[in-house]
Amino acid sequence: MIHTWTVTALRASAAAFLLVSFLAACAAAPTSKKDFDPNHNFSTYQSFAWLSENPMKVGSVATAPRAELQSEIMAAIRGQLESKGLEFVEDSSAADFMISFTVGSREKMGPDTFSSTSSEPRGRGSWSTALSGGQSLYVQGVLAIDVIDAAEQRPVWHGVAGKTISEVEREDMQSVVNAVVASILADFPPK
Repeated sequence: MIHTWTVTALRASAAAFLLVSFLAACAAAPTSKKDFDPNHNFSTYQSFAWLSENPMKVGSVATAPRAELQSEIMAAIRGQLESKGLEFVEDSSAADFMISFTVGSREKMGPDTFSSTSSEPRGRGSWSTALSGGQSLYVQGVLAIDVIDAAEQRPVWHGVAGKTISEVEREDMQSVVNAVVASILADFPPK
């Protein structure tokens, strides 16, 4: 026989799980900002290249970037730009614009969304769960992408995004990189 307090506890646990999942999903989306020269004519852009053979710069980091990170970001940027009809060229002297990017990260302490400190039946037909805020360590990653006009040899567009990276996401960084790059390049080239 299932006690009423067991059913109530299961419902409360399911509701708490859904709320935590929803809040985590909202927090997981990258936030991006863009800045560009509004007088620059981006409509002529047809081809791009990397600024150098190793276009990644490393800013302030909590830990050294993984060796694969540069190639993962390069693949994501190239995929996004090619999906917009722009052509990648190996020779930067043949490109309309060049790409450079900077990565950074920092560890932060922040409150847990929820942490259960006790859960026990409180009389017939009820359940009580005490929730308290704890502290947890998390990593905030940052990616900045710069567009340099090849003819003018000057930066004309800059996009940056930050994202809290969970333990689960660290297992599949290519998906994280793809989402962040897509967020940054969503409105590139500006109209």
